[in-house]
Amino acid sequence: MKKNYLNFFMAALLSVSALSCKKQNAVTNEVVDADRSAKMHTFNFDGNNIQIKEENGVYYLADDITLSKEQFNFIKVNSNKNVSTSERALVINALAKRWPGGIVYYDLSGLGADTAAALKAMEYISRVSPVTFVQRTTQANYINFVKSTVNTSPIGMIGGAQTVNLVNYNTIGIIIHEIFHSLGANHEMCRPDRDDYIIVNYDNIDPSGAYNYNKVSATSYTTIGTPLDIESILMYAADPIGSPQKITKLDGSRYETCFPSPNMSPADIAGINHMYTGFTYVGLPANTNYEISTALDITKVLNVSGNYTADGTQVILWTDVNTSNGRWNVTKNASGYYILSPLNAPGKVLTVVAGGIANGTKLEIRTNTSTTSQQFNIIPVEGGYYIISPRNVPSKNIDIPGSATANGTLPGLWGYGGANNQKFKFSTF
Repeated sequence: MKKNYLNFFMAALLSVSALSCKKQNAVTNEVVDADRSAKMHTFNFDGNNIQIKEENGVYYLADDITLSKEQFNFIKVNSNKNVSTSERALVINALAKRWPGGIVYYDLSGLGADTAAALKAMEYISRVSPVTFVQRTTQANYINFVKSTVNTSPIGMIGGAQTVNLVNYNTIGIIIHEIFHSLGANHEMCRPDRDDYIIVNYDNIDPSGAYNYNKVSATSYTTIGTPLDIESILMYAADPIGSPQKITKLDGSRYETCFPSPNMSPADIAGINHMYTGFTYVGLPANTNYEISTALDITKVLNVSGNYTADGTQVILWTDVNTSNGRWNVTKNASGYYILSPLNAPGKVLTVVAGGIANGTKLEIRTNTSTTSQQFNIIPVEGGYYIISPRNVPSKNIDIPGSATANGTLPGLWGYGGANNQKFKFSTF
């Protein structure tokens, strides 16, 4: 699997120490809002303006990313062309911290009884990475999850109790997004090369929120490997269909991302595994034949209706009778997505009908043309089961409507729900 190109802020700080003090970086201005409650600081790094909002004593790199005073001062100091490399290094050494050994201590007392989603979010991350979450006892450095009116997280391990504020404390995907920030990951659309992949339409962005789309400097941030991951859990979700889009693909079209579902993209997973070493996530073994049964009834499997082989043949739920139309060859492409081909129809693959993105869209088999509606993210969950998410709409999962198990039931797409009707077991035979 290729490595992700996430913007890892804390790793990035290391690279800044190599910058020459001759760089023409400087604070450009500070603007105070009319209500005097917020101040916008603008810094310039190698031609890129970085805006940081200061409000009520809190510094924001984006609406959901907070900076400590020390981190803010780091950015301010490093925008000063007169600061020496050695002085920068002193600041960097104090800031460039990941969670040692990938062990993250946490306290959920601030969520009261509503801890289930946060626990599930941490479990999902641990299943696909070397990061381990441990309930805090007396440890000095830990994540303190609290209910709030906003979703925010520090970026990287800042030391002491670092607060992750959650208004969506029951939404697993949003919590994963915020935890990724605490692990050190920035937003995907802030990559220094983002203009090669997307268009940020500032005309459709309220000026007070433009800082959410800071494009970072290539020389002051470390990035790793592959093209921008538009499906990333760290990519802002697109605006509703028909609304002015803040971000589009280069051709002006709307995109789909997994956020706010918990369906971390293959590149998200590769990025965390790159940042926290010691574990290599392999995922569901590819180049293998499987029967794919529903957690509702393991005797029922995904089946090509009537054993037909024509394009457009429906995929249904049917009792497993050990026939080739109920068995699938599973391979993986270079981007980490899976292709599922029924054994009764080589050359045909599982496909989302017409590339649809709406809830209820059905599944069929069709000749493989390598479209995103024929590629699937297969993510491990509890009990040895997996959720299956199509690349063309990564916030949706394959779903058994109404949890029906009758022969002939038509699986379709639906937003993440976490119930057994979206969980599948892959069994060899």
